[in-house]
Amino acid sequence: MSTEIIDQARKLGSMIAQSAPAAKLREAKAALNQDTAATTLLTEYQKQAMKIGQLEEQNKPIEVEDKRKLQETQSKLVSMDVFKKFTAAQVEYIDIMRKVNEALRKELAGTEE
Repeated sequence: MSTEIIDQARKLGSMIAQSAPAAKLREAKAALNQDTAATTLLTEYQKQAMKIGQLEEQNKPIEVEDKRKLQETQSKLVSMDVFKKFTAAQVEYIDIMRKVNEALRKELAGTEE
């Protein structure tokens, strides 16, 4: 019985991986990774966000320049078409995954309560 459940889970995973939202996300991710300006900007944004996050964790003051740099980098990034397409694809994929999880939770509600 449990091997049948695992097999069905694998089939579901395969269906999701072959779905249009998953394909769109893979394509958008590949396009983003091929755009050196976008990847450089994304890396810069992630470093700056991490720096600010660490300062917050340590209850240290965050310089205005650090906040400005983060916001400036984010603005540049979100204005790039390749990043917009990646974000849209990511949202679509996350939405399908949310719906799958919701369907599973509904079916399991009686068991897990």
